[in-house]
Amino acid sequence: MSHTLLIADRDPDFAGPLAGELAAEGYAAATATAVGALAVQLANHRPELLVLGDFDGPGSQARVLAALRGGQPPFEPSAAQTPAVVVSHHDGQLARLRAFDAGADDFLAKPAHYLELRARIRAVLARAGGLRTTPTVRVGELEIDTDLMRARYRGRPVALSRLEFALLARLCETPTRVWAKDQLLHAVWGFEAPAEARTRTVDAHACRLRRKLQAAGADHLVVNRRGVGYALTSAHDSNGNETA
Repeated sequence: MSHTLLIADRDPDFAGPLAGELAAEGYAAATATAVGALAVQLANHRPELLVLGDFDGPGSQARVLAALRGGQPPFEPSAAQTPAVVVSHHDGQLARLRAFDAGADDFLAKPAHYLELRARIRAVLARAGGLRTTPTVRVGELEIDTDLMRARYRGRPVALSRLEFALLARLCETPTRVWAKDQLLHAVWGFEAPAEARTRTVDAHACRLRRKLQAAGADHLVVNRRGVGYALTSAHDSNGNETA
């Protein structure tokens, strides 16, 4: 059974892509770009969790949350207990305190890395009793722990930087998929629009990741698909042949 989420933000370029990423992982994710639409979605569809973005400047989330928690118009009392993760451009201590005082379950600053946001969503769902999960992901002889950010191959630890781990974790999430570089830029680095310099960043991190995996005995686990992006060998090429 998929978990139902609502992404609310005045910027459709934030809400739409995030909903798409979450939907690709099996969540039922809807969007709202105005407070009125947010209230309607909460009343009609009863999502299990709300990701609340920016609306009308500093303090907007606190005002919306206070009305939601108090069952004040335009919100219905039945939606008051909906768990909420706030994601905001306003990252000062005062903004965080206002959000938590108003009833936020978690707070993350923009630009938010997708993997961190997803982890926080899962944690809030788990605390609310809506999700039981394990942080361990296994693909063949590779094992990663997304909570501790640790990777092992055949039981041997692989020392990775935060972004190298995030790149590997993203590939492991859907091992049957070839990831385009612009998709990885969005998912790992948070960039909405690709650029030549940024795609070189993906290549550089992928190169270092591959070298570290090879040193641990995982030859050709991550491969470059010419003109497309990156994939896991275990899912696409049992012989480990390079295509770039």
